[in-house]
Amino acid sequence: MSNSASKQGQFASLNEPKESKRPGVPVMWIGLAVVAVIALAAAVAIGISSGDDSDTVETADGEVVDPIEMAEVIVDGDPLPELTNPADDVGIGVPAPELSGLSYTGEPTEILFDGRPKVVVFLAHWCPHCQRELPLLVDWLEAEGLRDDVDLYAVATNVDRSAPNYPPSAWFEEEGLDVPILMDSENNDAARAFGLNAFPYWVALDADGTVALRLSGELPDVLGRPAEEAFAFMADFAAADAE
Repeated sequence: MSNSASKQGQFASLNEPKESKRPGVPVMWIGLAVVAVIALAAAVAIGISSGDDSDTVETADGEVVDPIEMAEVIVDGDPLPELTNPADDVGIGVPAPELSGLSYTGEPTEILFDGRPKVVVFLAHWCPHCQRELPLLVDWLEAEGLRDDVDLYAVATNVDRSAPNYPPSAWFEEEGLDVPILMDSENNDAARAFGLNAFPYWVALDADGTVALRLSGELPDVLGRPAEEAFAFMADFAAADAE
């Protein structure tokens, strides 16, 4: 059996948990995940950002700034298929492409296959689901902390100057997310390369860079677990094959 088929079987055969080192999946996971994907796909249409990133923004204290909110992203590798059904994800076991770009401070930021498991979360500043998820994620990182053998990355994507909560750089700074943040391009190249279909969008990658799990939606709702358990679940799932 292929590695991809084996990982998909972990969700299809919920009555055989001992055959996998992956964390146990709640009984209601499949139904909740599929419902969440359908609901979010309908409620959160993925709009391509229009225009350029040269518009100035007036901050709360009246200062006029010219934020850089999008930057070129280099995609190295084949794009993943778009996620349609987390319970039967054809992307599981497929090598994810590597991403290279910039952070909001202008520093090079890369998501590369370096032998460490990774969790990548794609967030849109205007998405109400993302706005609820981000502070919960920050609280978990500050209270519990990410396990040492897993890296967490955020990708700020689908930037829209006309939408609420712009600019995203100020949003991330205000919320205090202390992980590498990659700016997506104007064409959302990073999101497209990872098969994003709705927000928030979570991808767990094995140590070798293959997809272990992809989920759309607020993790506590999708997984039917408290926030701290849901975030830990993604990290544990990414690292399971390395244990």
